[in-house]
Amino acid sequence: MSETWKRWEGRTVDGRFPLQSYLGGSDHGAVFLTFMQGGAGDSKKAAIKLVPADAANAEKQLLRWKAARELNRPNLIRIFEAGRCELNGTELLYVVEEYAEEDLSQILPERVLTAQEARSMLQPILRALQCVHDKGFVHGHIQPSNILAAGDQVKLSSDALGVPGERSLGARATGAYDPPEAATGAISTAADAWQLGMTLVEVLTQHLPVWDRTRPGAPEVSAAVREPFREIAKHCLQVDAGQRWTVGQILDRLEMDRLGVERRETARQGRTSAQTEKMASAPAISGQRKASAKWPYLLGLAAVVAVVLFLIAKPKPANPPVEVQSTPAQQGGGDEKASTNTDTTNAGTTNTDTQGGVVERVMPQVAPSARRTIQGTIKVRVKVEVDAAGNVAKATLESAGPSKYFSRVALDAARDWKFSPAQAGEQPADREWKLQFAFSRARTDLSAVRAKR
Repeated sequence: MSETWKRWEGRTVDGRFPLQSYLGGSDHGAVFLTFMQGGAGDSKKAAIKLVPADAANAEKQLLRWKAARELNRPNLIRIFEAGRCELNGTELLYVVEEYAEEDLSQILPERVLTAQEARSMLQPILRALQCVHDKGFVHGHIQPSNILAAGDQVKLSSDALGVPGERSLGARATGAYDPPEAATGAISTAADAWQLGMTLVEVLTQHLPVWDRTRPGAPEVSAAVREPFREIAKHCLQVDAGQRWTVGQILDRLEMDRLGVERRETARQGRTSAQTEKMASAPAISGQRKASAKWPYLLGLAAVVAVVLFLIAKPKPANPPVEVQSTPAQQGGGDEKASTNTDTTNAGTTNTDTQGGVVERVMPQVAPSARRTIQGTIKVRVKVEVDAAGNVAKATLESAGPSKYFSRVALDAARDWKFSPAQAGEQPADREWKLQFAFSRARTDLSAVRAKR
């Protein structure tokens, strides 16, 4: 069946959803890129999943998808449509859902998550899971491939929810993430906790916990897993389902850890302040040395979207260089904004270049966690149309580069560039520019040339 899926590229489901490209699948289902009409008559990307229509469970599956559609929570992948269709005489069910750029399983072969990233991943996933449980459902498939990056958020898949105590609708073999009781086929909220524990260990070590389900005893949680994640994983991976932590208990443990970090940091800053005062009041001695307290950066500023950033900004082979002059730009990450002339960049200053035509260049706002994922240079080229007043009237990606994240921040920055007002007799074609943004770990380089002269 898996070979058949790809051959359906180009077909249309239910007369509305074109199967643009095959994204992946198995014998039990396939996912394609599709487009759906927006409220303003435009179209937007979506994902459409096709599964064989099992006569015994088809209606139940459709009802589940429709129930999941009603959840509509920020950290759950949204479901837009669900129904029946037929392709080449094969009866199928389909569900149209929010398009996600990448999933966590694509990152793990490259590296583990840092503790900060793991926390930023865990909190939104726990909120989504809490919603699922509160509404009387079980997720049943928590693993890295179902933790996704959609836009600027980390989200949990929602197309396979079940009801506690029921057997899974789709018969499947016991997987590596499943708890001991999975052999019975029944699903439960405790099973979700087990799968979360397995996933947490994997994202922090690149390996699932060592465990032989044919022998008694819980999986071994590596000492390399830092606290509080080690404690959370151990309480999730209890063989006795009744002893596993609930989502609420995991959230409480994370909150306790956050408060502990803040208390330790406050105490540390207090000690530093006391030491500084003591040194300031000490009598001068021969050969005195100047002492200054270097205050530490506050902890606890974990970026909520850190995982989305490294998911979306995952490096891929860069596009060939374009023929434009390179202009150095402000280094580092965070909130970057600079206005420059054609020769130099001085962050925080505005220089008007009436000869070149560029009045103000706006640097893309790049988070440090995203910049650290870059290998080599990521280049994005944007074409802008400038109105008579010198504002960007339209900005389009001419060369998107390998990363959707960096393409988006470049496009956002390009819209805020300023140019010289139109001169007498200047044609609209003369008001088109090509901007290039070259991102590296150390800096962002900008360049601009007229599209036509």
